[in-house]
Amino acid sequence: MNKSNQLFYFLTISILIFACSKQEDEGKINHYKLTTEIWPNKSNGKITPSKGTYNPFTIKTIYARPEPGWVFDRWEGALNSIDNPTSISFYDDLAIRAVFKKDTFKVRTIAGGKGKGNELDQLFYPTGIALDPSGDLYVSDMYNHRIQKWRPGATVGVIAAGGNGYGYGPSQLDEPGKIDIDSQGNLYIADTGNNRVQKWEHGALRGSTVAGGNGIGDEPNQLNQPFGIAVDKEGSIYISELGNHRVTKWELGASTGKVIAGGKGEGSNSDQLAIPLGITVNDDGDLYVADTYNHRVQLFKKGSTKGKTILSEKDFKSDFQINYFSGISLVDNSFLYITDYQQGRIIKYDINSDTFEILLTKDSSDNEEDRLSQPYQTTVDVLGDLIIADAKNNRVQKRKINLD
Repeated sequence: MNKSNQLFYFLTISILIFACSKQEDEGKINHYKLTTEIWPNKSNGKITPSKGTYNPFTIKTIYARPEPGWVFDRWEGALNSIDNPTSISFYDDLAIRAVFKKDTFKVRTIAGGKGKGNELDQLFYPTGIALDPSGDLYVSDMYNHRIQKWRPGATVGVIAAGGNGYGYGPSQLDEPGKIDIDSQGNLYIADTGNNRVQKWEHGALRGSTVAGGNGIGDEPNQLNQPFGIAVDKEGSIYISELGNHRVTKWELGASTGKVIAGGKGEGSNSDQLAIPLGITVNDDGDLYVADTYNHRVQLFKKGSTKGKTILSEKDFKSDFQINYFSGISLVDNSFLYITDYQQGRIIKYDINSDTFEILLTKDSSDNEEDRLSQPYQTTVDVLGDLIIADAKNNRVQKRKINLD
């Protein structure tokens, strides 16, 4: 082998060795390891993603989900933060710890509460709330024209529907009222300003119209300012209409609705309603209506077009206090939780005994910051704690209430 061939052979071998060495070095830094830990122990919550390996400078969203009875407190380790979820960048092997603590709060803000605004940690007049089968909270953020989802322990929400400015498009909403969620996690929205009800399948980027959407009016295929909404176990949708002073029922897949309460003009007769803001339906198909401007709650037994008053302003001692019942929710087919946005109070009504008690008023708390202002809706979580859409305070609060 002559010298030139020897030099070429040497250079070729050197390049191959260098290339292999470079690949080995790159392989060593190609992935960074994420290690996670939960404190005090694993039964208090979980972290997603819990562990794994990632390319350099990958940005990942980390979320700590507390179990019922616990609350997220802070991150430790590579993250020192109280933001949840939050983002983490992989520049090295990382170890993080999610710290949970026992949920002993009597009153706690679980969504919003950071002033009126459109940031992801803010709300602007929340009028409706609902819990999905996994326990995630959905909030109708009326004047932000969006529905936000707040997972347990989260300090910021994510947009579940709308949020693209007010409008009529399939990815838009216009001043949504109340919401409901079916057993599959599908979201139903009273899209008030658009005179329609939108269904957003779980995780969808746009909604489909399942009621109304044919202009404003009182025809069977039209709605006029739909605000309250309830979905029964058969998938039928019940809708209260502010402009038509009625409640219509739209069976699954129907293109028209049937009037089942009101619809005879604004009035206070037993077959009339006046701007009904909230509704709920029991397992037997009986309808409860927060008949707001008649200052009463009406029960329409299934098949009856005449309502029975089960609660009114006459049941309260203070004659000078006018009640505007705005939201109504059913618990275990035994109790109604009724919001009175004008007086800032929550009423518990026992269906079996036909009695009621005032659970909360706007003056119930010694802490002025925790006082309610125009509560619009309630729901109850798996622990029996009361969740309240505190509209004028632009937040959702959780309060510990014993259901027994």
